Amino acid sequence: MLRLATEQDFEWTAAIAPNWRPSSASWVLDKKAFAIWQIAVDECELLYIAVEQAERGKGFGMVLMEHCHKELAAQGAKSFFLEVKKSNAAAIALYKKLGYEKISERKKYYSNGEDAIVMRKSINNN
Repeated sequence: MLRLATEQDFEWTAAIAPNWRPSSASWVLDKKAFAIWQIAVDECELLYIAVEQAERGKGFGMVLMEHCHKELAAQGAKSFFLEVKKSNAAAIALYKKLGYEKISERKKYYSNGEDAIVMRKSINNN
């Protein structure tokens, strides 16, 4: 079941994202995946998405992202942004399937010194 996150979700997500707390723009999918967004007027930024290791490659990330896009667009979102590790080919492929395009890179963005690719998806809410 895909739903908004609650404080009760913190326990199972703590191993994946220790500093995460549910917000009004956080969703969970059957304790298999979760996504955290930040909303500013008509722009949304994906702060964190995770799929449990044993559940990867089963389409949960796609389902979660599509749901979030739909819900956030209904709230007025027109643009979605995210950063992804340059080496994360699976995530980059998923984001491209969802209509994201690379707009820039951030050198040494991650704590391990890896570069980030910044991607954006624009939608029309008419």
